[in-house]
Amino acid sequence: MIYLLLFTAALITSFISGVLSMAGGMILMGVFSFLLSVPAAMTLHGITQAFSNGSRVWFYRHHIRGKILFPYIMGAFIVLGLFSISSFIPSAGLVFIVIGLFPFLAQVLPESINLDIQQPKMAFLSGLTVTLTQMLAGASGPVLDIFYLQSNLTKAEVLGTKALTQTFGHIAKLIYYGSLMVFAGETLTNELIISVVIAALLGNFLGSLVIKRISDEQFKTVGQYTIMVIGTIYIVKGLIELLD
Repeated sequence: MIYLLLFTAALITSFISGVLSMAGGMILMGVFSFLLSVPAAMTLHGITQAFSNGSRVWFYRHHIRGKILFPYIMGAFIVLGLFSISSFIPSAGLVFIVIGLFPFLAQVLPESINLDIQQPKMAFLSGLTVTLTQMLAGASGPVLDIFYLQSNLTKAEVLGTKALTQTFGHIAKLIYYGSLMVFAGETLTNELIISVVIAALLGNFLGSLVIKRISDEQFKTVGQYTIMVIGTIYIVKGLIELLD
């Protein structure tokens, strides 16, 4: 029964991410966290999202904006270097609240602060903050999305470039938390891993069929409201975690 539930969650959330390039990973992390230990949830989420985002890299490979990648990866490597010398497992409640606040903070920033990821310094900042939140909370949607929603990239460019950077982050998270699972003596069955990978690939394929019917303007408008809703959910979830 749990396999079916995890497969369904991976399928639906990968479809959502395939259409909006956001939200799916956050929802999936919530499901995995409810059913598994933190290291196991992080590891399985890393596997699922690496394949989910990796398939989008293939679908939109001709639209990836390469100039964003170098400064982004430099920022990401700084965070990975810090985590590599520690064995830190975060408090979920506080992290959820911080992530949930990001979309709202972006709305009140002065106009002089432009978070457009096409600027090298903003791509670097995105690499830092997004990788940090991926390592702490498993998902980083509201953080990453605010850097893209202020850009003039097309939906195909957003989907492809975000997918590549997210794939990198999820692989790093998989390695880190997978090693913690090994040391703790935890395992994930091959059947479970294969089932969520299949669900991720299928969900993204279905999403790629739907995205063709959505305009660039609709894509960004829906995304703007989506991250606000998901951010609110994360804040509520964080408060519940802290009060338990």
